Amino acid sequence: MKLKRFVAADMRSALSLIKEELGAEAVIMSNKRVAEGVEIIAGVETDSLELVKADAKKKTSSRTIKDDEVTLSKAATSPKGSKVSERKSSEFAKSLLEILERQKQEQSKVQKSAVKSNSANSEPPAPLYAQSGLKDLFKQNNDVKEKVENTHGISSYKSFASEKESEELKKMRQDVDSIRRLLQFELAGLMSDSKKREEPVKAMIYELLLSSGFDRSVSSSLSDEIDSDASFNFAWRQLAGILEKKIKTGNDEIITEGGIVTLIGPAGVGKTTTLAKLAARFVMKYGADRVALITADHYRIGAVEQVKTYGRIMGCSSFAIKSLDELPQMLYTLKDKSLVLVDTVGVGLNDERFGTQLAKLKEQSKLNLKHYLVLPATAQRRVLEQAYEHFSSLGIKGLILTKIDESQSLADALCLCIKEKLKLSYCTDGQRVPEDLSVPSAKDIAVKALSAVENDVAKEALAFSK
Repeated sequence: MKLKRFVAADMRSALSLIKEELGAEAVIMSNKRVAEGVEIIAGVETDSLELVKADAKKKTSSRTIKDDEVTLSKAATSPKGSKVSERKSSEFAKSLLEILERQKQEQSKVQKSAVKSNSANSEPPAPLYAQSGLKDLFKQNNDVKEKVENTHGISSYKSFASEKESEELKKMRQDVDSIRRLLQFELAGLMSDSKKREEPVKAMIYELLLSSGFDRSVSSSLSDEIDSDASFNFAWRQLAGILEKKIKTGNDEIITEGGIVTLIGPAGVGKTTTLAKLAARFVMKYGADRVALITADHYRIGAVEQVKTYGRIMGCSSFAIKSLDELPQMLYTLKDKSLVLVDTVGVGLNDERFGTQLAKLKEQSKLNLKHYLVLPATAQRRVLEQAYEHFSSLGIKGLILTKIDESQSLADALCLCIKEKLKLSYCTDGQRVPEDLSVPSAKDIAVKALSAVENDVAKEALAFSK
């Protein structure tokens, strides 16, 4: 094996030199920061290096200093531990090189598109200190602290008689609620039978929506808007348009508007990977100098290193804070950035630490944080609704729906969006960065949700309408 030392201004330049000098089979052995920028020790098997030299001309870069070359015999690299390490390093190097190539290709496409359309968004969003709503924040001292007022409640005296009356009223209220539910159930049955007789097509559409995962209230709302005299095929195609109008989607506002964006949600929903995808999307459009990553997740093992690794790969700044109390001080040092992405702690909704994290986010309300709720499409409706209820007090700007490639139905997530009038800002359908992140189309989402119905006639009608 042949080892070489490369020194360049940044990680991207160093990776380009490695690929140019040693080829795609190169293995990164180590990397560290030096005065000139970044120093990487990379190696390649002697046979692979000879093939690279035969196929391409060797290029030199003015940014590299004299390379140190070391040749190792195959016998020295024969232990099983070395082979495993070499294979892991090789896979890591290949993934870095592939990301670099994809970023170059995507950036080239974006630049060509911008030239053709003469888009007004060719410039990145304004720095944080110049953005609306954040100017006053950075005029103040960087040591921002909120005063917490201690309130002392006075317990009121309740007589035995008043407590007895309260218990009787409570019991009476429970009885009334029980009677009301019984009447609602009976009335629903009567209305359902009547609807099936008078409007059979609407009734059938209603049943199909229930079978595809939509809840009763949304199914009823959608089926009621169908024309009374419509045939089944026409009604099902009409339903796609009705559902499309009820889905509110984003316009890539995180990238085009910038600001201080926090990704919130339960543990394991894909917040960190989504953070990297958003950062890469911004870097491809505006460059790495105007975006920064901050992680407050010090509970999960390796979370901090994961975010910092993403930052090094993309060439953007990345930081870790132990508590959200440190966020104002950190933001003051990043006021020249256009976009700051904050990865919050992911804990279970029933975890005792959840209330603490939620309270700390509320304490930072003066920072004008833009909270985006991250939820998986694979979760059940009740889980999605519970997560929304827990985080809604923060003021949610939009929903980022992950793992849609693993979900059999989008109905549960769409029911949440429709009932809560929640904007669906982004969707993810894989682990690749940044390809598997997209701004959803209301029409495509509607068709995908309705396609989950188990009815051949409905599927054919929906395919005809595409």
